[in-house]
Amino acid sequence: MQRDTDDSGADVPVTDRIRSILSQVEESDFERVDPPADLWERIEASITADPAISLRDAPSREVPASMVVEYWIDANDVVTDVGQSWADFAHDNDAPELAVPATDRTLWTYFDNDETRELWQLLVERVRALQKGAHVSLRCDAPHARRWFDMTITPESNGRVHFRSALSFAEARPRVSLLDTNFERDESLRPVPLCSWCGRGQHGSLWLDIEEVVQAARLLERASMPPISHGICAACRDEMSAELLVPGGVGESTT
Repeated sequence: MQRDTDDSGADVPVTDRIRSILSQVEESDFERVDPPADLWERIEASITADPAISLRDAPSREVPASMVVEYWIDANDVVTDVGQSWADFAHDNDAPELAVPATDRTLWTYFDNDETRELWQLLVERVRALQKGAHVSLRCDAPHARRWFDMTITPESNGRVHFRSALSFAEARPRVSLLDTNFERDESLRPVPLCSWCGRGQHGSLWLDIEEVVQAARLLERASMPPISHGICAACRDEMSAELLVPGGVGESTT
C-alpha cells in the first residue's frame, strides 16, 4: 500500500492528511439537507435492544394505571351488553364503529382469522360445558404503549358468558405507526399478521416483537403502512390447542 509522505519522506499522520483535504474544500461544495421532522420518533421506534433507552425524553402521553373492559354474549353468541369502559376503549383504540355493538352480529363475525376464531369458540364451548370460568393472558398493544391484559371468561345462566379484561401492565413507548389505524395504509401491500395472544408480528417465517418487525421490514422508510391482520402465531396456537385438550388446561378462574 502506498503511503503519503511529506517532503522529508516521513509518513504523514492520518489526521494531518484529513486536515489537508478539508482545507481545500469550500462552503459551496456542500448542500444542506434538512432531516424529516419526525426523524427522532422514527429512530426511537426502531430501537429494540432496551426499551428504557431513549434518544430524547419519553412521550408525555400517560398510560392508564388500570383499565377494565367487559362484555356479555347470549346463548347465540351475540354481544348483548357491554361495561362502562367499552365505548371509551373502542374510541381510544381508533375503533369508534365498535362503540355500540351490532345486535345482529355474533361475536365470531368480528374475527378475520379462522384459527383464532375456532380457538375462541372452543374455549367458550368449554366454559359453557364445564360451567367453570377460564383465565387467559393477552397482549393487546396500543400505538403508544405495550399492554398486557388478564381476561376472565365466566359462565352465567341461560347460556350467557361474561368476558372481563383487566389491564395488568402497561409500558409507554414511542408511537408505532404500524399500529395506528389513522395512519395511511397501502392496500396493495401484503398485510402484516399480528398474534392476538402474544402481540408479536410475522416477518417472513419469524414472529418478532412489533418494533423488530418495523425495523426488519424497513417500514420507517415508507410513506404509508401496510395493512395489518389479526391471527395467532404457531407457538401460541400450539400452546392454546394443547391446553384446550387437557381438562383444566386453560387457567381456571376462581370467579
